[in-house]
Amino acid sequence: MQLSIVILNYNLQHFLYLCVDSVDRAISKIDAEIIVIDNASTDGSRQAIQEAFPHVIWIQNTQNVGFAKANNMAVERAKGEFICLLNPDAVVPENTFSEILNFANKQKNLGAVGCQLFNGQGDFLPESKRNRLTFPIALMKLLGFNKGYYNLDLGQNDIGETDVLVGAFMLLKRKTYHDYNGLDEAFFMFGEDIDFSLRLQENGLKNLYYGQVKVLHFKGESALKDSAYAKNFFGAMKIFYKKHFKRNLFRDIAIRAGEIVIRILARPNHQAQQPSYPMVLISKSEVHNLGSIDISYCQDQLLFDETEVTYLIDMSHFSYREVLDALCSNYDSHRKQVKFIPKNASFAVGSNGSNSLGSAIIFETI
Repeated sequence: MQLSIVILNYNLQHFLYLCVDSVDRAISKIDAEIIVIDNASTDGSRQAIQEAFPHVIWIQNTQNVGFAKANNMAVERAKGEFICLLNPDAVVPENTFSEILNFANKQKNLGAVGCQLFNGQGDFLPESKRNRLTFPIALMKLLGFNKGYYNLDLGQNDIGETDVLVGAFMLLKRKTYHDYNGLDEAFFMFGEDIDFSLRLQENGLKNLYYGQVKVLHFKGESALKDSAYAKNFFGAMKIFYKKHFKRNLFRDIAIRAGEIVIRILARPNHQAQQPSYPMVLISKSEVHNLGSIDISYCQDQLLFDETEVTYLIDMSHFSYREVLDALCSNYDSHRKQVKFIPKNASFAVGSNGSNSLGSAIIFETI
């Protein structure tokens, strides 16, 4: 088997459904498997996926064991020569795995491969390629300053070596994953991708950014920036600090001070109210079962050219690749919302920003 795609889920039923639908299309011509490992979700994720995608391998945890441990558990079940760690709030175009596998197979001393990530507004996510952390850069990042954190030497569409890749999409050989002990389970959430990238690099392997493939990562869905986020984030940074930096009194004080500041400034975990815009359905069919949803009109082209509207994209009639390309090229995010209707689904799902909860529109039958 060529590839195992590992997706860790925690209460993201609708985003997970969209993710699996896109992955399913992307592996149609590849010898591959999809493994979903669930950290004790209570939102009906398992039933929804197993009914729609019965071929997906489902691993059910009875408690939330964290990002690193869950992924390690799933990789133990994987059969592919390569594995891809993928977030459930990601959407992949149809060419993703064929292109990246072709690229990866040509590389020597390969560590891991990442790709170009962008959010639900069509904005590039610079954490797709990051620099090696020094203590000053790490401290500034903790305090909200990004100078030196991102790898700006590589362009958005470039191909080249980078120090750190993001765990939302990371492809590598399964043997490499095992040889270097996978993700460090001391990390519950955050930091494990940085740590793993650096361990690969420190052992003479190359982490490569492949900017020719675009993957949508809603980003805000897996973790919101609230007090719980701050706690997990600093817990991870403390572990990383102890592993990779020499300790001294000044650094200990700086880390503690940063933790206090961020916890004070952290926002409560409340979902921002999204404006209610008229809905425009993008489809190539006039037959729809959207229940009582009021649709302004239907258009059959991927044009996001109106303000103060919610675009519902019927994925029964479009490829993910053409939608994602259109989203990046002609989508002005101001006063617009874009949501996807996966094939055979009775909902539309999307997110308007990287740091806020997304939402699903459920189509109730009349």
